[in-house]
Amino acid sequence: MRTHLSSSNPFNYDRYGYAFENLSEGSKCLDYGCYDGMFLHQCKERKTLEYMGIDKNKDIVLQNPYNEKITFFEDNIPFANNEFDNVTILDVLEHIHDQDKVLREIHRVLKKEGVLIITTPQKNLFSFLDAGNFKFLFPTLHKYCYVLNHSKEEYEYRYLNNQNGLIGDVEKEKKWHQHFTKIELENLLKNNGFTVIEFDGSCLFQRVFILFDLLKVGKIIPYFIRLKDAKMFETSNLFCKAVRR
Repeated sequence: MRTHLSSSNPFNYDRYGYAFENLSEGSKCLDYGCYDGMFLHQCKERKTLEYMGIDKNKDIVLQNPYNEKITFFEDNIPFANNEFDNVTILDVLEHIHDQDKVLREIHRVLKKEGVLIITTPQKNLFSFLDAGNFKFLFPTLHKYCYVLNHSKEEYEYRYLNNQNGLIGDVEKEKKWHQHFTKIELENLLKNNGFTVIEFDGSCLFQRVFILFDLLKVGKIIPYFIRLKDAKMFETSNLFCKAVRR
């Protein structure tokens, strides 16, 4: 990762660390797919921002553990045109079926020359190890393991009858946790009214480390190795800053 992390940055060399560095003081920001609001909460504690979030997961919005301004929505972004200086969409786009529609909506609510900060998984040597796709590749094994660690009822609610229109955390119509190349992401943004300012990224062996964690042997990978991997490389995670044309 090439982006320098300031001393006030509470995050590591990951999507949150990158986004934090690119949010302007005094700006009005929207976090699309904010989940539980952790990121916007941490940012507001350390920067002067008007920051709010939206998410389609009604369950987590109702929980709102950080007591932040989070809005549940089902279709279009529930804000007016040209309302925000910055929009963040962090590791969310790869879960979405109609990506063009989402980016057009983000373009609508951004001010002229407003900045979009977007992060996704990046296609690389270890993309095939993405645990987020095991439920699609090995559905029977995935069901067995999930029920073993949780319950049949929880599995059916999350993966078969999810009221939020998801299979786990991926939209039902999508049915795949997508990885992007820089060219693919740049073309997608260009087609929806954005100009890329810069690309960055982090990690190389992250998917391997996550697999070790899932197998309960992650402790054999020391933290300093993981940190070095995140700082030295930029091929597992793709970070992008773009401006609204």
